[in-house]
Amino acid sequence: MAGQARAGLVLPPHSEAPTTVTATAVLPSRQTAPPAGRGLRIGGLELSTPIFIAPMVGITDRPFRAFAREMGVGLTCTEMTAAAALVRAPEEVAVRLLDVGPEEEPVAAQLVGNDPQMMADAAQICVELGADLVDVNLGCPVPKVVRLGSGAALAREISKTAAVLEAMVRAVDVPVTAKMRTGWDYQSINAPELSRALEDVGVAAVTVHGRTRCQKYTGFADWDEIARVKEAVRRIPVLGSGDVRDTARLEARIKAGVVDGVVVARGMLGDWNFLEQTVSQLRWGTPGATPDFADRLHLAKRHWDAMVAHHGEERGVRLSRKFVVWAIKGCDGAARLRARVADLFTQADLDELYREILHAGEGPTGWHRPNFTSGEG
Repeated sequence: MAGQARAGLVLPPHSEAPTTVTATAVLPSRQTAPPAGRGLRIGGLELSTPIFIAPMVGITDRPFRAFAREMGVGLTCTEMTAAAALVRAPEEVAVRLLDVGPEEEPVAAQLVGNDPQMMADAAQICVELGADLVDVNLGCPVPKVVRLGSGAALAREISKTAAVLEAMVRAVDVPVTAKMRTGWDYQSINAPELSRALEDVGVAAVTVHGRTRCQKYTGFADWDEIARVKEAVRRIPVLGSGDVRDTARLEARIKAGVVDGVVVARGMLGDWNFLEQTVSQLRWGTPGATPDFADRLHLAKRHWDAMVAHHGEERGVRLSRKFVVWAIKGCDGAARLRARVADLFTQADLDELYREILHAGEGPTGWHRPNFTSGEG
């Protein structure tokens, strides 16, 4: 599969914007070198910044990852992929499942499963198809994954989990990492012990979401538990995830050594600029100027258009609908405009609704970030 040709992804140009699109474009003193130590090394992989995006099913496709790279993140990740499906798929189907482009570097592929040989074989396919790092999902709380003994269910059995990851480490020459939760429930917190066991078999880094499986996405992420994982491991980086919405707080956590980096998930959906502002906070000590409504919306529209260009009009417009809904939450008359989303079928429909949202302007309560109750993060 290594010789399989894959077409590149071309993003809609910046020149469409009538005004400044992103926050960093207005930051001063770009000739000044950023502070040292803001990158991160995972195994043999040198990453420009310790801000990554999480794999999110139905979200982190190739157009999404391209925009995340444009915002300055150090590592993007594919959507979660079942190892068995990847191994059993014909070559051309496997290429479509991962959909890693030649321009994507660095990029991680995330696998879910529980059989050591199957996961090792799937990891090899990921590397052949362009992945620079292979991540294992040990945190997915979704019943259909847990019932199969994968995701958060696998993480309950430390020795079995270590065996799976060790097989993968032996199978590929790129870093293998894991993304987990703090534990199954409050009575069975095991992330520190699990992380130490994974470090012992060669895992290059761990990401910890500060909730248990039983919490799913309710309550608040416990960053004290994430800090305990950092204390438990000896050498490998620990990244934190969960309720990532405050750039200054993220910077403080990294500077204090609570974590080595941060994985952003649901906190940035509906607000592309949050990624760029987070990277800017680490590099310059400030998130920069806050973009206005028109600039935020224009950036969102570029993403919608990229989805159409990559997936084709029918599928691309359909996939863009949820992103349109999130953008609408920040505008005046949101309920009326949101009702229009189900009628989006063509690029022309998308263009027309964009103009209506732009004309409506920002709502009286200001920019609103959606509240999410599902999805990996």
